[in-house]
Amino acid sequence: MERGTAMADASHLFLEFFSEQFAVAAPTGQLADLRFLFGPHVVADSQSPGRLRVEFTTPDEYLVRRSDGTTLLRRTFRDWGNVPPPVPPFAALRGRYRLLPAVVLAKGGATVALVGGPGGQQAGTGFALAQLGWRFVSGRLLVVDRTTGQTLPYLAPLELRGEIRESVAARGLPRGTARARRSTLSGEVLLVRPEAAGGAVPVGARLAPPRVVRLCRGTGEAVRLVTWNRRAQTWPVVDGTEDVDGAGTPDEPDWDTYRLELTPAGGVEEAACLIDQQWAPEGDTIDTTEKERACPAVPDTDPARPAGLTVSLPI
Repeated sequence: MERGTAMADASHLFLEFFSEQFAVAAPTGQLADLRFLFGPHVVADSQSPGRLRVEFTTPDEYLVRRSDGTTLLRRTFRDWGNVPPPVPPFAALRGRYRLLPAVVLAKGGATVALVGGPGGQQAGTGFALAQLGWRFVSGRLLVVDRTTGQTLPYLAPLELRGEIRESVAARGLPRGTARARRSTLSGEVLLVRPEAAGGAVPVGARLAPPRVVRLCRGTGEAVRLVTWNRRAQTWPVVDGTEDVDGAGTPDEPDWDTYRLELTPAGGVEEAACLIDQQWAPEGDTIDTTEKERACPAVPDTDPARPAGLTVSLPI
């Protein structure tokens, strides 16, 4: 099967995620967005349409159907950044994956998920890591298989804001790998395909469980990376009895979590070097002091909420 090319039928598209194919039906404009958002996941001339189909019935609603036409879910569509997103239909894949908004990269046997508030430096740090040989796993969403614990590729674009957006735009990118959007909250946003931002892992890769690194704005002159005993807020939400999707598996992610304090001036290049050095093959050498210190000057990530109710940053 050939990936990365559009299908002749303008009303349908096939996408492959995690070794499973999904059919998507939508107006031509939305399909064009999907081709840009998930280029490496696009499958041409599919011989296996998959067991689930996503249909965008109106600009603000989508359905998930089985291959026999039975409707499983009806959800509000607000933005491609919703958690869970409509494609693939995570809300119908009951209990199989755990999600966290993050910029995710991998190198060797290490996987890092960079998280933070909307004004954080996740994308800039990711770009700096790419210069050190790390490859993008996702520009916006950490996806982990709840059975195996492996990190899975979700090759959506990075969202660049502020200084890093201006720097990348001025440098120039291959045609078709970037799009400019405007956010009502954060101004101009540049969406950049992971493969144009320094390289991406293969669609079929199965990667190590993530180290979750929360970026903070520190007050010192040096970047600091310390362990942080706080669990990441993920989807599905766990209430102690069962998940919001009804799967009845109230597990919590057992990931190593860290706090990365940047300098007032930014320091993303120094941060990337520190991550690269700390998780070299020799092993971790993380400072374990001040584990419970709050993350200063960056808003907390909003708690994940059920499908169709979470409003992401509009772009």
